[in-house]
Amino acid sequence: MKQFSSFSHARSKILAGTALAAIIGTMTMSSAYAAAVSPQLVNQYADMCAKQSINIPSPYGEADLKGNPKLDSYCKCFAGKFAERAMATLQTGDTATFTPNSLNDSVKQENQMRNSCRQQVGLPLLKFAP
Repeated sequence: MKQFSSFSHARSKILAGTALAAIIGTMTMSSAYAAAVSPQLVNQYADMCAKQSINIPSPYGEADLKGNPKLDSYCKCFAGKFAERAMATLQTGDTATFTPNSLNDSVKQENQMRNSCRQQVGLPLLKFAP
């Protein structure tokens, strides 16, 4: 039970960080700048993936990829997709308060992006609870 609590806490931290990044991004980026995905933003997401998500157990994180030589390729793929989604959200101004449904939809999208990148670089797919 304690381990599940750690997973939930880690997942909450990631989601809170994502929401905070979107809010800060909205306040600091002009809509013209938001039209292009910044390579710096992609690099920041990839760095976070490679250094932080490998400490979160699967299927919530990428602990199963720790030490895998394909980790960097996977993280770059996911970071690109994640940054594109963040920029699209900023462009549409759809940064309203998360509801349970929108949060669940966001998690589903992220899981699909993760498995898409895992497949692209030849890593095992993750299984998620329905």
